[in-house]
Amino acid sequence: MNHTPALSKANLLDLARRPMAIVLAMVGVSLLYGMALGSSIQPLWLIAAPIAAGVALAAIFKPELAAIALVGITWGYISETANKFHGVPSLTKPLVGLLAAALIVRRFTGKRTPFVTDATTWWMLSYFFVICLGLIYARYPDRVLLLVNDFAKDFVLFLVLINLLSTTKSFERTIWLLLVVGAVLGSLTMYQEVTHNYESTFGGLARMKLAQIAEGIQDRPRAGGPTSEPLAFGQQLLVLVPFGLWAMIHGRSLFARGFAAYATIACLAGVGLSFSRSSYLALAAALALFALHIRLNPRYMLLMVMIGGVLLWTAPPEFTARFQTLQNLLPGDAFNPEDQGVQSEASYEMRSIQLGIAFDMFADHPIVGVGAWNFSPLYPEYVNKRGSAIAEGFGPPHNYYLEIASEHGVIGLITILGVLVLAFVRLRTAQRLFMLLGDTRLSELAVA
Repeated sequence: MNHTPALSKANLLDLARRPMAIVLAMVGVSLLYGMALGSSIQPLWLIAAPIAAGVALAAIFKPELAAIALVGITWGYISETANKFHGVPSLTKPLVGLLAAALIVRRFTGKRTPFVTDATTWWMLSYFFVICLGLIYARYPDRVLLLVNDFAKDFVLFLVLINLLSTTKSFERTIWLLLVVGAVLGSLTMYQEVTHNYESTFGGLARMKLAQIAEGIQDRPRAGGPTSEPLAFGQQLLVLVPFGLWAMIHGRSLFARGFAAYATIACLAGVGLSFSRSSYLALAAALALFALHIRLNPRYMLLMVMIGGVLLWTAPPEFTARFQTLQNLLPGDAFNPEDQGVQSEASYEMRSIQLGIAFDMFADHPIVGVGAWNFSPLYPEYVNKRGSAIAEGFGPPHNYYLEIASEHGVIGLITILGVLVLAFVRLRTAQRLFMLLGDTRLSELAVA
């Protein structure tokens, strides 16, 4: 029996109206964009407005997809860059608000989906209270308040993400989006290096910082990405490299594996052009641990060797000079006064002073520290006590754990270590669980 509806006059009119409505909508949008281009509206708004509208609709009807987009926006510093360079209002704050509202609606209507919580959440909340304690005793409580606000916003963001990205499918999609972000940022950096067009920042996503490479070598631009800080940019990309290697092995199509290979190359290039020595060391350690924990097909090992060889061959000569300065970390020759080991470079000396001052602050305030973000304003005072000739660089010490110890004391150090240990334990548990289930793909993703 034929169930095809008859083409009545009403049906024909309905079919004719649909393309007409689409055409009219396109004409209307074109007119709006034409009027906007003829006015003083910045072109970026014409791109940002429909994207923001799409993300907002996704937050209402598909909050999981909006949460994935939120990770990409946050990781790539896209909202901050658009606000700083183009005056675009924050995308992150309203998106987090919409997603939080969606979670609350889910909790109290329909299936009444419970909130996802974990012991890690309570450790993070404990660390938040440790930060708040600084409002009572810190010499500069206004600086403590800045971190209180930042951490509170980040904590809400964390709760939103762990509640919405709760499936392996959404988690994998997030990984691929992060690789897209890494590929874009790394590609922009490579373009700048190849063309030597360092003034072009691509809307603030590829900023540079003129800084020292090594003694005897002229200062040159170092890739800083959207933050303009080479160290932060190197760290931003290096953590994506294990994900890229995983995607090269486990991508579901040839195109996916090929893109993962390119994203890995772009991230490695970005790390290299940041000239961040700590990023170099962290990357080497991460790759070594990754190789020890997963099976690496000889073909992929050969591919990685080829990729590394090409990157080293095309790397600027300053990269080798920068990498060789790591030997200054080794003890000097006691019988050679010219060989002073770690003291042979001013940057090492300055950082050793910063680390020493952080330890001094911890020794003076071992229980609760000097208060969040109070290291910098107190730095000159401690420099004078030490009688150091180097007083520059009032920033935080280049050691995360000493920074925590100096500003939050033993209490802060214990709570933040609790967060890190629990996060590692959860990932390790996931890796073993997936291995027991025979899912090597997700087991190795947990390792990455």
